[in-house]
Amino acid sequence: MNKTAAIKLLNEKYLELKEGEKNNVSRIVNKLLQVNFITKRKPGDANDYRFILAFKDVFQAYFTLADFSLNIYRDNEVVHIVNDQLFNHIRLRKTESILILVLRILYQRKIDFVTLDEDVEIYLHEIHSELTRIGYLDHKRITKDRLKPALTFLRSYNLIDYIDRGLQDDARIKIYPTILYVTNLDSIRDVVNKLDEYTEGEVYLDEETDED
Repeated sequence: MNKTAAIKLLNEKYLELKEGEKNNVSRIVNKLLQVNFITKRKPGDANDYRFILAFKDVFQAYFTLADFSLNIYRDNEVVHIVNDQLFNHIRLRKTESILILVLRILYQRKIDFVTLDEDVEIYLHEIHSELTRIGYLDHKRITKDRLKPALTFLRSYNLIDYIDRGLQDDARIKIYPTILYVTNLDSIRDVVNKLDEYTEGEVYLDEETDED
């Protein structure tokens, strides 16, 4: 959809919306600009996900005018926006980047063992175990002063959710299917190869990890 078509569609479709629907469009647009991802799997976001699907043309037209692409992944019940000009690119800290990749590995390892109605959940000790297994921790642990802000960051973008109870080993972390779309890596092998590239300092994960 080009911008001329987007303007025409908005003129036709937006004016047909009821006032409450217009308010919902504005609220959800701003929400997506803040968090990048909306998933039906997250409590409280299911209605927003359904609303986007019901008025997909309006959202696509709006984001086209703002140079964003609206991506809807129905199989995993995820909505994702990406800035076409790659503006507001965020530089990830090493801990955040590694956590994203490890969570991706754990998610894909567990997804075959849950039902459609269940969420993928892990325990915090599984993250440390995986990092040790692949040789990144050398039997040490990520300190809480590094772990907590990294987990908070990932939660703010609707990639995970967790309850902070001192970040003990038995702390549960829910991984949302949005983790599949925060990287452009197609397989576990790609994820492991990306992990192997990391050394000291800060790194970019990829061009889709934007602060939109």
